[in-house]
Amino acid sequence: MKNMENLYQHGGNIYEIKQRRKTPVLDFSANINPLGIPPRIKKLLNKQLKDLVHYPDPRAFRLVAALARYWKIKEENVLVGNGSTELIYLILNAFRPDKVILPVPSFTEYERAARISGSQVRFIHMLEGEGFCLNLDHINNCDMLFMCNPNNPTGNLIVKTRADIENIPAKRIVIDEAFMDYVHNEQAHTFIAQATRSKKFIVLRTLTKFFALPGLRVGYVIAHEDNIKVFKRYQMPWSVNVLAQAAAEHVLNEDTFIQRSKQLIERERVFLYESLGRIKGLKPYPSVTNFLLIKIEDEWITSTCLKKRLLKKGILIRDCVNFRGLDRQFIRVAVRSHKENIRLMRALEECV
Repeated sequence: MKNMENLYQHGGNIYEIKQRRKTPVLDFSANINPLGIPPRIKKLLNKQLKDLVHYPDPRAFRLVAALARYWKIKEENVLVGNGSTELIYLILNAFRPDKVILPVPSFTEYERAARISGSQVRFIHMLEGEGFCLNLDHINNCDMLFMCNPNNPTGNLIVKTRADIENIPAKRIVIDEAFMDYVHNEQAHTFIAQATRSKKFIVLRTLTKFFALPGLRVGYVIAHEDNIKVFKRYQMPWSVNVLAQAAAEHVLNEDTFIQRSKQLIERERVFLYESLGRIKGLKPYPSVTNFLLIKIEDEWITSTCLKKRLLKKGILIRDCVNFRGLDRQFIRVAVRSHKENIRLMRALEECV
């Protein structure tokens, strides 16, 4: 059993690192677009500062309308929140499912939210030998199934096709598509269309990772309008601030930024995967996202040990020891710029 105190820790905690170090740290622990915030959005945020004297729109009307246009769905199928993590808790609080199934390893907040809601949690282990894919034969009747697709921290699509999960015996299936923006053919894998038509499917998306806005916290859920009505009854007022609403609304129009980001991530992901594969003692796993899961094959070097060694060189990685289904031999690194990725490779070569 993993230490419960550490079970729900995440990457990207640069504040704790800054308290201990005086020199800058290059953060490979958080899966954020290396291009950063689009320049036009930075200018927009400066202009919006005058609106901080007002409460935010509790309905986030303009943002909801923009998202509906973007996905060509009805506004009644969209609800925005303070990051997709808030919406995970909202969904579980609204439905209070008795039995929840969680594939692992995956995002730890599913378990935390399920336990807080009083749900009975059952884990399905996605095995390394099976490519960390979801074995559908292990899923029986349940009130709610959570799926992260593509999955964090493994970086892969855990089901081959949408048809594979349409007949899963679960009353509701929540599909977290936080990293779907990075998938080359995302339209073939997203469940957005199904979620608008069926109460069984609920899709979570975020604007903070691909558009590099994690500090603003803005995510959204797409679901059948009856499910959205339920969520609205449980959501706290003013959960999305003024700056987050403005940035998220306009960032959807950044077509050039979107294409440039996808090309950069695709190119650098391939570079990282191939480079890591040449370092003796490291085994990277294929990914469709902006991060890579890596196994440390030298049993004398643990993930925590390697993290400490790299931190001395000014590089922060994600220690995966607190993910259920993984152990002290796994780390995760984000895909960053070419120059930064080369720096990571050189540091790893010196530390492994």
